[in-house]
Amino acid sequence: MAGDEGEVARVPGVELRCPNCGAPTALRAFQTTRTLACEHCGSVIDTSGERWQLVQQVEGAYNTFPRYKLGTRGKVEGITWEVIGWCERSVHAYGKRYAWEEHLLYNPYEGFRYLNHQDGHFVWITPLPGAPSLGPNRAAYEGQTYKHFSTAAQAKVDQVLGEFPWQVKRGDTVRATDYVDPPSMLSSEEDGEEKTWSRGRYMPREEVVAAFGKFTREPQRLQGIYPCQPNPFTPLLRWSATVLAATAGLWLLLTMLYLGRCENRVAWNAVIGPEGVTQEIVLDARKGVSNVELDARAGVDNSWTFLECMLVGPLDVAEQARFAGLEISYYHGVSGGESWSEGSRSSSTMLPMVPNGRYLLQVSMDPGSLYKGPVDLELRQDAPAYRYVCCSFFLLFFVPLIVVIRRQTFEGKRWSESDHAG
Repeated sequence: MAGDEGEVARVPGVELRCPNCGAPTALRAFQTTRTLACEHCGSVIDTSGERWQLVQQVEGAYNTFPRYKLGTRGKVEGITWEVIGWCERSVHAYGKRYAWEEHLLYNPYEGFRYLNHQDGHFVWITPLPGAPSLGPNRAAYEGQTYKHFSTAAQAKVDQVLGEFPWQVKRGDTVRATDYVDPPSMLSSEEDGEEKTWSRGRYMPREEVVAAFGKFTREPQRLQGIYPCQPNPFTPLLRWSATVLAATAGLWLLLTMLYLGRCENRVAWNAVIGPEGVTQEIVLDARKGVSNVELDARAGVDNSWTFLECMLVGPLDVAEQARFAGLEISYYHGVSGGESWSEGSRSSSTMLPMVPNGRYLLQVSMDPGSLYKGPVDLELRQDAPAYRYVCCSFFLLFFVPLIVVIRRQTFEGKRWSESDHAG
């Protein structure tokens, strides 16, 4: 305050001391501070009036410390913040205590933010100027929809240190509600008179350390899954879906080329009776070595038959016998008023990698077969092996399926801790 010209009037400073322990105290948020919890003794002081009033006294030794000591500064989203307050809160649900810590941060131009910690997880929280629109187990804000996670009727303050822009002390309780859309969450706190909303963002530990430096009190390792923790398998699922689309296109191209190159030509066919058949045949596929498929059809009806097939040759080289069996069975009926059926009136089998040449095909019907009627038997040369085509197709989905299962398992663990478990 200016006096005569060239002179400056000096205003004596006021020393701020804790009414309980007398320790000197400095206010970091200035006039915005309404409650101060002494860093030395832990006593809670009302600073809203001209004279400080002791609200809650702490007896004995006080050794509770935040993850970052008061006064620590860090830069988040390009803005410098200072830790001015800290509290530990908890709720009891389903016979279990859930505790977390809240670091109150202040910037004189941007206001207040919170850095929450629970079980090794961190969340950066910004107060909202308004309220989201609410629906059945839903909350929507700025075009983003959140699912209801939990509501705790008694979220209790267990420990408190530093400055706060509202009245707070140990034992205070609020009704807390969380909605999640990982990595974001909406939270409300209601004390019966006022309801406030905030929006949180999951903050990886590496980002926290990069912003505020080394912890004063080292957090524990990650335990459990935080309500808004990003699912690590979601990006992997997107990647596997992209890879699946590319490999499915390649599979389709290769399958068309493979099927297009297969002759799938009928080299021999006959009607087989109980006496069987012995026939010399010639295989002359373009490839020289190809698959040979035997396909049989019979009019079985609540009965079965079995064909024993042997392909011997090539006759002009060292002879080799290849064996194959074909079972045809079909049963049907009515049980409990409902029709049922099983089996098929056709059957096929594949002889792989058969070289060209002259062969002797021997086919006989099992004497124990219930069906003794005619069986249409067809031999096709260079037949496509559809089972390999199908197996390769399903293998395309192996990795995406594993990723989907892991992602759903992660979500199951997340929601098992919510009000909607099971």
